[in-house]
Amino acid sequence: MWREWRKIYSLIERDFGFSREREIEARDKLSGILKDNFVSEEEISALVGKEVYVVGFSPTLEKDVELIPGNAKIIAADDAASVLYDIGIKPTIVMTDLDGDVGALLEIKDAVFGIHAHGDNISLLDQVKLFPKKFGTTQIEPLWNVYNFGGFTDGDRGVFLAIHFGAIVHLISFDFENPRIKGNKDLERKKKKLLWAKYLLDELHRRGAKIIWENLK
Repeated sequence: MWREWRKIYSLIERDFGFSREREIEARDKLSGILKDNFVSEEEISALVGKEVYVVGFSPTLEKDVELIPGNAKIIAADDAASVLYDIGIKPTIVMTDLDGDVGALLEIKDAVFGIHAHGDNISLLDQVKLFPKKFGTTQIEPLWNVYNFGGFTDGDRGVFLAIHFGAIVHLISFDFENPRIKGNKDLERKKKKLLWAKYLLDELHRRGAKIIWENLK
């Protein structure tokens, strides 16, 4: 719930020096793009089901896919979705803030995309129009057409979403110490984000969320 999440997010916001004004600008822009063209909570709940595999983008992802059973419901974090798709595994939901290979994501037909708006991706949000089936998320107070299920990075946002709908979550290919970096992304900043992601998932687990750490590193 937002009233609970905002206490945690205020700590993250201060730690990274995020601008609340830009967060609001991003959320409002996403809302304006989506209008009433977004997947409802009821539809998301049906997609998640009772048990789901949330897949991260770790260096061992190609090997870790062996842990995913056939016909599993899958929530994939951004570039992990493209890796899965290339080897014949189609994710059910893809969580992305559009900082990966958007062209590759658009090749994944029939998946639903949870597209996140934040202060650093405002210029990328126009690409939301390219995705036929999508919903929007924010880190701050939600709107009628932009959700906040909790979470900070694409991977742990997928876990928060699944837990919100009461699912049992299997974590696949989450590595909080050795991030897989593409392009010229800031490695140290990524590691710092993953420390927060680990803290958030530990907190969910501590509060009774059904999370199975299949291959935590």
